[in-house]
Amino acid sequence: MKNNLLIHYNFVFFLLLLNHVIHAQVPVYEEPRHKVVLLNDYVRLIDVHIPPHDTTLYHRHFTPSAIVFLTKNMTGSQSMGGTASTGQAIPGNTFFAGYGDKPIAHRVWNQDSAVYHVMDIELLNKAFTDSCEIIQNPSVELSWNEKPARMYKIHLNTGTLYSLLPGNCPHLLIMISGSAEVISGKTTKQMKGGDFIWCDYENGFHISNVVSPSDFALLELKK
Repeated sequence: MKNNLLIHYNFVFFLLLLNHVIHAQVPVYEEPRHKVVLLNDYVRLIDVHIPPHDTTLYHRHFTPSAIVFLTKNMTGSQSMGGTASTGQAIPGNTFFAGYGDKPIAHRVWNQDSAVYHVMDIELLNKAFTDSCEIIQNPSVELSWNEKPARMYKIHLNTGTLYSLLPGNCPHLLIMISGSAEVISGKTTKQMKGGDFIWCDYENGFHISNVVSPSDFALLELKK
């Protein structure tokens, strides 16, 4: 009888472990709270919304990524087999994640009472050179500069205009807060916090009609 119980418990443990491992095999772009909203030769933009007190499945990151936080939340994360950690997401904070060299499998949760909104931008460009000069403008601050991309912060006061002329590199412009009109090529978009616009290198972009202080994250893809 004891042997049968031991076999039963071992089998249940095996099933739980198998379920745990299977969940960890989900690529980040297939995790239900992670939605792919833009895919081209340069980026896979994954828009992430985690409801209050919700937790993602375990999922894998294996592509270099730019992370952009859009809401203020208390959050937590736990790597496979690791201990849990907590922290606070701050709108406008960004970082480069070298998942191409150091893949991870983890889950993330939202400890707050509001939706946790963050963007995971996978950097898909493989053959790149540093063919773009660093942007020099009082409204633009370089946040980080890595091999595949650069990230800038743009802050515009009410009534301020900003234009980026066409150049060698494409850009992804993400609005953190405020509202403004953005024109890139034939596309005109009224943007607010959490919106984005893709700007091909031959177009550049123009920001106008800034009706309140506005902040953006600007990702520059090297090519």
